[in-house]
Amino acid sequence: MTSASDYAVGQRWLSNTESELGLGAIINQDGRSVEVYFPATGDSRKYTKHDAPLTRLTFAIGDDIKSQDGWSMTITDTEISRDAIIYYGERHDSGETVKLPETLLDHQIRLNQPEQRLMSMQHDKPKWFDLRLRAFSYLSEYYRSSTIGLAGARIELIPHQLHIASQVGTRNAPRVLLADEVGLGKTIEAALIIHQQLTTARAQRVLIVVPDSLVHQWLVEMLRRVNLAFSIFDEERCQAMDEDQSNPFEQEQLVLCSLSFLRDNEQRHAQALQAGWDMLVVDEAHHLAWSVDAPSADYQCIESLAKQIPGVLLLTATPDQLGHESHFARLRLLDPARFHDYERFLEEESHYSELADAVAPLLEDAPLNDAQLQRLEELAPDSTAALENLNDMDERDALLHRLIDRHGTGRLLFRNRRAGISGFPLRELHTHPQPLPDVYEDALASATELEESLFPERQPALVDSWTDLDPRVEWLLSFLPTIKPEKVLLICASAVTAQQLGEAIRLRTGIRHSVFHEGMSIVERDKAAHFFADPEEGAQILLCSEIGSEGRNFQFAHHLVLFDLPMTPDLLEQRIGRLDRIGQTEDIKIHVPYLQDSAQAVLLKWYDEGLNAFAHTCPTGSAVYEQVEDDLLGCLQMPEDSDSLDQLVARSATLDADLKKQLDAGRDRLLELNASGQGKVEDLLDEIIAEDANSKLPEFMSWLFDAIGVNQEEVGNSCYVISPGESMINNLPGLDPDGMTITFRRRAATTLEHVHFISWDHPLVHNAVDLILTDTVGKASLGFIGDRTLPKGAYWLEALFVLSVNAPAHLQAGRFLPPTPIKLCIDAEGNESDTSFDKTRRANKKIGQQLLQALKKPVTKQIETARELAQEQADTLLQQSRAQMQRSLHDEMTRLRELQQQNPAIRDSEIEFIENQIEQLTAAFENAEVQLDALRIVVNNP
Repeated sequence: MTSASDYAVGQRWLSNTESELGLGAIINQDGRSVEVYFPATGDSRKYTKHDAPLTRLTFAIGDDIKSQDGWSMTITDTEISRDAIIYYGERHDSGETVKLPETLLDHQIRLNQPEQRLMSMQHDKPKWFDLRLRAFSYLSEYYRSSTIGLAGARIELIPHQLHIASQVGTRNAPRVLLADEVGLGKTIEAALIIHQQLTTARAQRVLIVVPDSLVHQWLVEMLRRVNLAFSIFDEERCQAMDEDQSNPFEQEQLVLCSLSFLRDNEQRHAQALQAGWDMLVVDEAHHLAWSVDAPSADYQCIESLAKQIPGVLLLTATPDQLGHESHFARLRLLDPARFHDYERFLEEESHYSELADAVAPLLEDAPLNDAQLQRLEELAPDSTAALENLNDMDERDALLHRLIDRHGTGRLLFRNRRAGISGFPLRELHTHPQPLPDVYEDALASATELEESLFPERQPALVDSWTDLDPRVEWLLSFLPTIKPEKVLLICASAVTAQQLGEAIRLRTGIRHSVFHEGMSIVERDKAAHFFADPEEGAQILLCSEIGSEGRNFQFAHHLVLFDLPMTPDLLEQRIGRLDRIGQTEDIKIHVPYLQDSAQAVLLKWYDEGLNAFAHTCPTGSAVYEQVEDDLLGCLQMPEDSDSLDQLVARSATLDADLKKQLDAGRDRLLELNASGQGKVEDLLDEIIAEDANSKLPEFMSWLFDAIGVNQEEVGNSCYVISPGESMINNLPGLDPDGMTITFRRRAATTLEHVHFISWDHPLVHNAVDLILTDTVGKASLGFIGDRTLPKGAYWLEALFVLSVNAPAHLQAGRFLPPTPIKLCIDAEGNESDTSFDKTRRANKKIGQQLLQALKKPVTKQIETARELAQEQADTLLQQSRAQMQRSLHDEMTRLRELQQQNPAIRDSEIEFIENQIEQLTAAFENAEVQLDALRIVVNNP
């Protein structure tokens, strides 16, 4: 690259002040002026010769250049003809030897190399050099962080959720059962695992399969929690994509669909099987019915997918309640080679009980007798030191976690019980008895179906007038003003009931309300839920049909009205579970208006006194129901028979107590300890909390937004509105053209639904950084400082190099060697300097050109010095990173091999992956390169 003062027609020159014009050609020149035409934009410029802001573009042997016709070549020789250059070389596409006059160079040429841009005066403001350096530095820290994929989720920091996600998300092709009890956050755990797998390139294609009623809830949760935009697949969408004769499932990386869609459509199921996924996620897995002789269609559908997809997450709140067969069936989906025989599984289970008995004293901090010590020595033969120092709590914890690793299903199954997790509210039952209207009494007397007894308002003769007659309606209308402005969630069995209650509220009060039922479209339901969630202008009450008990979380409300009661305990728990969740800040007030002397009163008493199902979760409810169903139905048909009801309640209470004792006796407390993360997750929590409190990201993004032309306006509550500015240098993917509200504070993000939580994980951050680092902006700059403590006229060259390794994404090279910046400062004598520069101001173009011409030779030497020093530092960094990689992966591989001798849950494929990872990363590190990314000349001019 050279500059010249002699101009000739046909020569190619660059504008120093308007680089966006592209490569220009001299079309005319005389003694005083020169005219340049820029074909890329169709513009012409006329300059005075003696101060024209132009730089001659020339290339050297070895450079790659491109012709106007699109082909490119590597230069092997050059010649001058009539003051214009002719390049000779070999075409990249055909290999033939060709010549290319500079008049035929590509007009859209863009100088990417820092040296080229520096010497051709393609300079940017000095601040861009600092921005590139910071961006590389922060990205390097991010990719090495243990919080990647976790810290950026819009969640409260719940220890057991983060522990499970960190344990599972770092595995290759994890296959696990997430089985926390209802309300403990299985969906969040799955979201964190998926996000971590995608962020670290352990997975790229994910298929989520859920019940129909939960499809949209999962779509919203994935986007809201971890900024993952899944595509919903149904038959209508697939038919629209069938026109190009390709597999529609191959068109998207992240797909969400219902189980019934795959189960009932053989063609779509086959296409899903062929699409090649990295991870399968299945919610409500307890619905996958299975027996040795008759697996259900649902089970077979998922089984065929699980056999082909490497990673599998199954979610269920009821993994093993009062029976092992269904539990075995789900473990069979995860590891069919190990769980192939049910009888053998039962035998293994008995050994798990022995293990639980052996470790019970450790869990209870009690002394061990000789028999227990001997058993522990058999289970952990390499733990002599720990067994001799059991008074040391650290030794006890280490021994417990070693036993978890080696025995049982702790690697496959994660289960937390609500009793072992803090943060849940209390439940308060408020009953509101109402007199039975005469018109209902007459209708109930002639009722022949149970539904007519439980829901008298559905009588054909009353369907249009019942809201004027039913005292429960009057109670509701008088109750709402007494607690205003507190939110109320009302759930009833029927969509018609919900709609009619909404109409009664509209006609007879001024209370803002919203209705939510299965007859509404997904968009309509979203609007209704959003209106209810609005804390100031929204509805006070949301009236839901039974669909309101599935999927949605409304824990910002504290009052739950059960306008009627469901027949099954599980459904009652689902209803209460909309509010009784981690994150609920107040005790839950459950209101049950009921008709006295009716089937409703019977059901209320059975739930309350027989199962205690309102005050506490009831894991045994379904089992009790199955044993007393006939008696319960009889009492519902004859509500006046108080003796029979008392007997039913007493029998149910006894059964409930006995079954709970059985469950508690069968608890795998070691498994619960493993799932809780107690003693293991604290360091991760501290790291995330420290990251949340750090101001680096807000400061960096504020600077970055300002640099690329994004408007920022503080609006309170630690929130900002950002929007595209008129001076934006490029389009920023993820930035809403109409603006968006963001926050860097977790508390604000978890309380304000409409606010985007900006973290190092957020795609907007990565898109903004990529916008800078993939552009040429900042690659070359020249600026002045005004430091009176330094010699006037002194200058320095700052060089930014980046050390990187090219390897397939699934090998996770970034864990050990992400793109790593090496920044050097070389003084005028060619020595490395530790001088740093703040507030560097941009040099005037004319003065800059004069300086560059004067400094060209010494700067060229400084660049070579910087290259040599950068290579030395890169060699050291590479050696350290390679050693860390080999040590870390070898340790993990050795640990898994040792564990596999005791615990068959360790799959061969897990160990083989690490072996291949070590081999391939070692080879990739041999080819790591350090590349010059940016240059800045700084001159002191006080």
